[in-house]
Amino acid sequence: MKRLLQILTLLLLTACSPNSPTISNKSFRHQSTTSFTKAILQLDTKGHTARINDIVVTNSGDIISASDDKTVRVWDSTTGKEKRKILGEIGSGNAGQIFAIALSSDNRYLAIGGFLAEGHGTNDDLVGSIRIYNYQTGKLIKLLKSHTNIVNDLSFSKDSKYLISGSFDTTAKIWEVENSFRLIDTIRTHSKQVYGVGIFKKSGSYYAVTAGYDNRVSLYSISDKKTIKTHKLNHKLHSLAISNNHIAVAGKSQIDIYNHNLEHIKTIESQTKPWGLAYSRDGRFLIAGENAVPDNVNIYTTNSYSLYSSFKKHTNLTMAVNFIEKNGELLAVSGGGNNNEIYIWRFGKDFTKVVTKIEGVGQSVWSVGVKDDSIAWGNTWAGGNTHTIGTKFEKSINLKNFQISNNTNGFKRVSTINGRYTLKHFKAGDYSDSGLKILKDGKIEATIIRDATNGFRHNCYGWYRDFIISGGSNGDLTIYNRQGREVASLVGHTGEIWSIALDGDRLVSGGSDQTIRVWDLSKLKREMKPQLNLFISKDNEWIAWTPSGYYASSVEGAKYVGYHINQGAEHEAYFVSSD
Repeated sequence: MKRLLQILTLLLLTACSPNSPTISNKSFRHQSTTSFTKAILQLDTKGHTARINDIVVTNSGDIISASDDKTVRVWDSTTGKEKRKILGEIGSGNAGQIFAIALSSDNRYLAIGGFLAEGHGTNDDLVGSIRIYNYQTGKLIKLLKSHTNIVNDLSFSKDSKYLISGSFDTTAKIWEVENSFRLIDTIRTHSKQVYGVGIFKKSGSYYAVTAGYDNRVSLYSISDKKTIKTHKLNHKLHSLAISNNHIAVAGKSQIDIYNHNLEHIKTIESQTKPWGLAYSRDGRFLIAGENAVPDNVNIYTTNSYSLYSSFKKHTNLTMAVNFIEKNGELLAVSGGGNNNEIYIWRFGKDFTKVVTKIEGVGQSVWSVGVKDDSIAWGNTWAGGNTHTIGTKFEKSINLKNFQISNNTNGFKRVSTINGRYTLKHFKAGDYSDSGLKILKDGKIEATIIRDATNGFRHNCYGWYRDFIISGGSNGDLTIYNRQGREVASLVGHTGEIWSIALDGDRLVSGGSDQTIRVWDLSKLKREMKPQLNLFISKDNEWIAWTPSGYYASSVEGAKYVGYHINQGAEHEAYFVSSD
């Protein structure tokens, strides 16, 4: 009853006033806040709208997925329909993105970690917090605070006695579940961020395994509180999985297999860049996601670690993988691709077959163009790195009347040339597009380097007057001066930014979060929000909304939007659909 009264009060306060503007017969509506809630207009496209970072499977056969779109969703694995959402406090930009989830073996607790606070400040105790939910009720029962930076990975021990967390702050932490998730130890073995964690039990004792960007995989005794053994590879490690007998870690273009004494057994070479690992419960198979062409999700037999089956339906990064048992049959689950879809698939020796596909009504935006009051876009990836060229335009929308057409002629993109100045990307570190050269008459004037803290790479870039605009990963859209120093951060996207376009002071951007954003650059500020946000579904239903929460939509488009209702960091959030 309390929740119902809160929602009714909120809806009364946010009701459209008699003087609200309209477009045709589509009313604008406005969000508001009360003393106990904060409502934020959010898309609900019946699927994920940004990268899927993790997938776990319940004892009853439901699938739980976590995403950069700031939602955790529970899916019926038979019908592919969403059963419910598990939500927490979100904010602007990256605040609220979910990077890792873990479910206790009795399905009592769901642990959630990620970018759970505004900004990158290390003094904010919410930055590295972990949310503990009662999975059955969806109630947030505990907020664990100790990490000083974002949490990258989470795992329960098989008997649910311990929870382990790995963080960007270079530590892993052990939490005792039975004692109200009391912090009992901090592992400081690594010198760089920890991306993989797990726990196993051997001869009555518990051991933690951690893997990180310092190229190390480490074995730690929980009872003795000391590191037993460390093995260093020649590349960063970002994925880890543990079976009853083995430990698997992934990085670069290979998977390395160890026994429980951290003795190296085998190296699996892969054409892809394996990203995301999971063992089947019986330990017979290992599944690996991917981060490179060919976009194959691979399954290996653990008796020889030879390739057993390869799934080729995804079309881009697929890092969320797992197994599910249905009617006595072992199936694979993978989430990713250009449109953030989840597949449940049957596999055998050299064959795969889709059983269920879970996908929303949106599509990644690979190209954008602007002309007068119209915007053009394309949803088809051309392959390779598009950068400033982009893929072809497929449709356009007029922002005066919101009519959609196939007219895509004469739309402007963005230029990498500005008089004597040009821009060119290059490889810096692990990523081919992480460096950007600012050239004057062909000579380097300055460089802009991106890493895990500011967008990883320069996906698209160009000139605005004497400034450089660059779009990267994790929603990072940034304006720099010619010396390579940041001038403004454009906060709105939650995924990869694939394309930008300019017409005067109007900037248009599109990306993997399936949205198009329109920005006014006439007055640059340190942090800027879009003037207008657009979502257009596969069947041309559309929603247009402002940062303050006014929105317009096509007749059927309104069902794809609603309100995320924050109730504070230590309480679960709710979602109320517009209909």
